[in-house]
Amino acid sequence: MANFKRRVSITEQVISSIAGIAAAEVEGMSGLRGNVADNIKAILGDEGRRRGVITKEENGRVHITMHVAVEYGYPIHEVAQKLQERVKMEVEAMTALYVSGVDIFVSDLTIPEREERIEGLTEELPGSDEIDAIDLPRSRSRRR
Repeated sequence: MANFKRRVSITEQVISSIAGIAAAEVEGMSGLRGNVADNIKAILGDEGRRRGVITKEENGRVHITMHVAVEYGYPIHEVAQKLQERVKMEVEAMTALYVSGVDIFVSDLTIPEREERIEGLTEELPGSDEIDAIDLPRSRSRRR
């Protein structure tokens, strides 16, 4: 039987994509934030899942740096920790590479749209599904 070498290469772009997809699944993380070059690539049609993700691979070890936005109201340190854990787990599971570190830079804070916040509040109220409209008392007409 002939001896042959097997080799599998995974590009840094693929690792960055895996990290971006994994990060999107973390509650409280509202997006990746890239630099000017990343933003230009996004405009030109390059998929945004790698924006804000920098991956360095050397000797089977990967170091990932991510620039993210966190949604207002979530504890930033908890979101960052969950991002680190999730990204490390997914990249290692999908690539069999060792992730030596995941650095998270929170570079933006997003605020949910007002309508979404109001919907969220009314959904939490007991019986809110029965309320269609609220009748406010009308002001008395002015005396002449």
